[in-house]
Amino acid sequence: MNHTTMMLVICANILIIGCTYPLSPKSTGQLAYVAGSLDFRNVMFSNVFIIAVDGQRLKFWQNKVAVPPGSHRFTVGYRYRDPGDHPTQKTTVAFAAVAGNNYRLEYYYGKILVRNMDNYNIIAQQQLP
Repeated sequence: MNHTTMMLVICANILIIGCTYPLSPKSTGQLAYVAGSLDFRNVMFSNVFIIAVDGQRLKFWQNKVAVPPGSHRFTVGYRYRDPGDHPTQKTTVAFAAVAGNNYRLEYYYGKILVRNMDNYNIIAQQQLP
């Protein structure tokens, strides 16, 4: 991947992560926030993005959602290394969200992790095939 392509990927993902899709009209203190991720670690590129929450599809530019507390099922797409080498794949991750917390979906060596960004603890994980 050349430098220009890499910069376009980074800019597109910054735009995607900045867009939110509220699933509930509740006040912000009564919601939990879940975001996808874009990481560069040890020369490894990974991207996890939210496709749907509880069966409700998001728009292609949305990668952060506000959900009410309770159990939710996230359909996510993920890519790792060079996007041209590994096609986008999908999986489902379920976990119980707590109001006021911020969560991030991450790819980590064959797993999708749900990390609480307030204390960096892993809340749930899904082993990939």
